[in-house]
Amino acid sequence: MAVLSPRVFRSGLRFGGFVFQPTWIPTIATALMATLLFNLGLWQLNRAHYKDTVLERMEQRADSKPFELTELLRMDADINDFPVQLRGRFLNDFNFLLDNRPHQQIPGYEVLTPMLVDNHIVLINRGWIAQGADRSKPPLVPALEGEIDVTGRSHVPNPDFFVLKEDEYTQVSWPFLIQKIDLEKSAPLFDYPMAPFILRLDPDPASGFVREWHSHFMGPEKHYGYAVQWFGLFAALLVIYVVVNTRRIDR
Repeated sequence: MAVLSPRVFRSGLRFGGFVFQPTWIPTIATALMATLLFNLGLWQLNRAHYKDTVLERMEQRADSKPFELTELLRMDADINDFPVQLRGRFLNDFNFLLDNRPHQQIPGYEVLTPMLVDNHIVLINRGWIAQGADRSKPPLVPALEGEIDVTGRSHVPNPDFFVLKEDEYTQVSWPFLIQKIDLEKSAPLFDYPMAPFILRLDPDPASGFVREWHSHFMGPEKHYGYAVQWFGLFAALLVIYVVVNTRRIDR
C-alpha cells in the first residue's frame, strides 16, 4: 500500500512512489523569484485599493457645492478633487509650461498661470496646448485681463513625482519650462503666499485648451487584473519547482 504521508528518503521527502529532492541553487533562485512575484501581486492589490479610494472620493465630492479659497485654506485634511470657484486676476507674464505632456501623440504642454485671489497666488492649470513646430519657441498663451471667475477642481501635485532632471529655480525666465509642479519651490517666485493646491479648470471647448485631466487614469480593475497575473506566475513557479525536483522511486 502506498505511503501517503511524506517522510525523509535519501535527504528528500517521499510521497508514495515519488521523492522530492531539490538542490540548493534552484531552491534559492526559486525563493527569490517567488518573493518578488508575490510582492508584485501585493503591490498591485494596494494600487487597486488606492484607486478605489480615489474614485470613491471623487464621486462623493462631485456633488458638493463649490468651495472658495478661504474655505480650502482652513482645511487640514485632504483637499483633492473639491469643486472650486475663484475670482481673481491672472498674472499673464508668469506662465509655467509643464513639459512632456503629449495629447493624441502630439507634443505639448500643460499651461499653468498664477492667479491673484484674496492676496494669495493660486496656480491655475488651464489645460493642454500644442508645442508647435519649433520647440525652441514657446507657444503663444492667450492672456486674460481683468477680474475673472473660474471654476474647476482642486488638485495637490506630488512633489516627489519622478523626473530625470530636477527643475532649476535659481535662474527663472518666463514662460518657465518645468518637468513637474512643485508648489514649495514655486512659492518664493511671488510676493504673495501660494495656495497649497492647483486648480484644474473645467472643460471649455472655446478656451483653446484641452482639459482631459483623467484621460490617463488607470482604473482599479486593471490593477486587480495585474495582481491576478503576478499571483498566477507565483503559483506556476512553485508548481514547476516541485515537478522539476520530484522523481519516481525505482523499486
